[in-house]
Amino acid sequence: MTKRNIKVYLKDKTAIIFSMMTQIIILGLYLLFLKQNYVDSMTSMLDGFNIKTEDSLINALVNSWLVSGVIGTSVVTVAMNSLSVMISDKQNKIDYDYNASSVKGSTVVLSYFSGAVVNTIVISAILLTAGIAFSCISGSSFPEFTELLKLYGLVILGSVSAVLILMFVASFFKKNSTYAAFNTLISVAIGFVIGAYIPVSQFSDGVQTFVNLIPGSHIAAMIRNVLVSPCINDISTSLAGADHGMFATEAEKAFATNLDLFGNEVDFTFMMMYSIGAILLFLVLNLIYSYFQTSSAISFTRASFAHCSSSVSLLPISHDAKPHCGLRYNLSSGIYFAAS
Repeated sequence: MTKRNIKVYLKDKTAIIFSMMTQIIILGLYLLFLKQNYVDSMTSMLDGFNIKTEDSLINALVNSWLVSGVIGTSVVTVAMNSLSVMISDKQNKIDYDYNASSVKGSTVVLSYFSGAVVNTIVISAILLTAGIAFSCISGSSFPEFTELLKLYGLVILGSVSAVLILMFVASFFKKNSTYAAFNTLISVAIGFVIGAYIPVSQFSDGVQTFVNLIPGSHIAAMIRNVLVSPCINDISTSLAGADHGMFATEAEKAFATNLDLFGNEVDFTFMMMYSIGAILLFLVLNLIYSYFQTSSAISFTRASFAHCSSSVSLLPISHDAKPHCGLRYNLSSGIYFAAS
């Protein structure tokens, strides 16, 4: 079933394109004016210290910030679009077929989860690999092996976190049209929430605290911490102490390599624990919702059978046969219950 859900998503080329629409927007804004704005900002900061450094180091810093924004948004948007398979199944009443078959409800839920996670990890990992290649071509040094492990590990962590959170939210949608509207809203907002369009440090303290409560912000900040911090250190090293370490302090604050929560700066370890905590919380919420949803579906199916029990006959099914008494074709057995 997981394989089926992956194929359904990958078959819809439009869904794949829309899942990366936010990343396309980020790239477009970056190429049009964001890059030059941040290069000028970094140059002005250094001019304030009466210091010059290589342009390639500044470009590497800004490019790393771009890549972190692309990956931070992709784990959310790809996860959201992958879960549209679950909404389509609800709308087309395919979930009724599952309930009438011998397939366990937990198996169905797990297939949606695993399919969305696989899609999100694969696409985000491809984007990360392309981003690292782009950064290296533009002058960044190739990440160390431990940094690569952290980056791809964060892609996995972010994918699992995003799918669990969005799966719980998506469970309350029954139509593709309403889910598509919600999808569009989140896709637009997520770039601001995680600091992909503009750094979170530009927001007021209250807004920073609000957006930093969202688990996706912590994933994006950890990715920035791994990608951007080495670039800041490279520039700081090239200054040879002429700035008394002030550039690194200001740059880390400006690019939000760590987050502020209620006025306190939180480090990489806290963000990791926060993300794991969010995973555990929404895992429990999904299990609870799935349990009650499955119980409700089983009760409905039994009630439907009881309603027709007085005149039920077991008939072989052909694929063009029409269901009766509100009962649907059982996919696993190839039979259905019809009124005589």
